[in-house]
Amino acid sequence: MLDFAGYSQEIIDFVNADTLKAIDWGVLDLGHVRDLELRQIMLAIEEELEVELKRNYEENGTGIFRVSKFRQFWCYGERGYVIRARSLSELKEIVESQNRIWYVFDYELFEISSEI
Repeated sequence: MLDFAGYSQEIIDFVNADTLKAIDWGVLDLGHVRDLELRQIMLAIEEELEVELKRNYEENGTGIFRVSKFRQFWCYGERGYVIRARSLSELKEIVESQNRIWYVFDYELFEISSEI
């Protein structure tokens, strides 16, 4: 069993927009991670993020990872936790202030949705 709690800071440092971008582009390299247990944890997180990103490509109409529009609110949803804001810029500010991932994976959809 992997000790996620023992690597909490490393996980926090790993789960970010740059990591998601590297996963998206297929260039994430964990070869520099010498601690085998930490590498296994990162691989598990990578797999989970990859699945979620794929689902976003298929189902998300905003072009922004974990972001949707519901009535007059922009919503960022992460495992049952939802952040709501009246504007996309306000939502981005809140998401980033909480050290959550803000990643635009489709700029065409992003441009269309940001005009709404």
